[in-house]
Amino acid sequence: MEPPRRAVTAERALAAAALAACLGAAWAEHGSEFAARVRQAKPWPAWVEARPPGAALPSFHLAVYDPMRRRLSVLHLPGETRLEGRRTLERAYREALKASGDPSSAARAAEDLAGRRLSELSPESFAAPTARLLVVVPALSNEDEPALEAARALKDRARSLRVWLGLLGQTGRGLLRADRSGLDLFLFALEMRRVPVERLESARLPGDAAAASLLGRLLSNDLPPSDGKATTAEVLNGSGKVGLASRASKMLRLGGVDVMAMGAARERARTLVYDRVGDFRRAAGAREALGCPPARAVTRVDPSRAVDVSVELGRDCAEAFERGGAAEP
Repeated sequence: MEPPRRAVTAERALAAAALAACLGAAWAEHGSEFAARVRQAKPWPAWVEARPPGAALPSFHLAVYDPMRRRLSVLHLPGETRLEGRRTLERAYREALKASGDPSSAARAAEDLAGRRLSELSPESFAAPTARLLVVVPALSNEDEPALEAARALKDRARSLRVWLGLLGQTGRGLLRADRSGLDLFLFALEMRRVPVERLESARLPGDAAAASLLGRLLSNDLPPSDGKATTAEVLNGSGKVGLASRASKMLRLGGVDVMAMGAARERARTLVYDRVGDFRRAAGAREALGCPPARAVTRVDPSRAVDVSVELGRDCAEAFERGGAAEP
């Protein structure tokens, strides 16, 4: 029995619509810098402007997405970052804001200057990003790391319906003008849904002497070889709970981390594991060995510490240990 002509017509229409959708997607992706970088397994950079509610100044970041490892690295550029002459990043932003009165234009001007400086410092070829993202982050305290908050905000925005509607509108308007910058941001948001939290890496740009090495690792396709040596650490107790540093040190040693020193730190709410040598993998490994789920890892190079990582314990780990968040060594 032959199928009804109406059903055959409907099937053909659906097939034609599917083919048109595929061709449309292929056309849209053609010319997308993000799509090209993903196909070539090359890192894709973007500027990220993070603004806490009510803050007069944003924090500036360079985000680099590595499609080969499905990893996002976010580098915070502090306000005191030196640009051309004696100007700092903060000063450049303030001057541009005074001249234009527009925060977005001021941010673009500051980022352009920062891009030139990073290009001078980086041993890897670095073309200043054309993509720009704006994220809202919580109000930051002195103990917070802006790059950590910006990375989490980039991950969280991929869960927001409002963000997706905005990206769809921006992408559609751009494609009508043959502008695919909005498409890049849309495709990046799609990728961020697939990036696990464990592959969000945060860092702070160090002084010029150490910046070249860190930028080289951030922008390179190649992972630096492991030297096979155990990670060395210092454990600093800022939790307010006596004996926590000793307990944490035992946990770290059981995980293969060589604890060189213990001490006290200013009391803090959050636990951070600082990478002091520009190798995020060591801080991530120490965080895992610590057995404290709320702890976070971040790169903040400081050769004067003479260890690979600094573990600064906060009240969150004290509470996690009391709840059984880490096994008793």
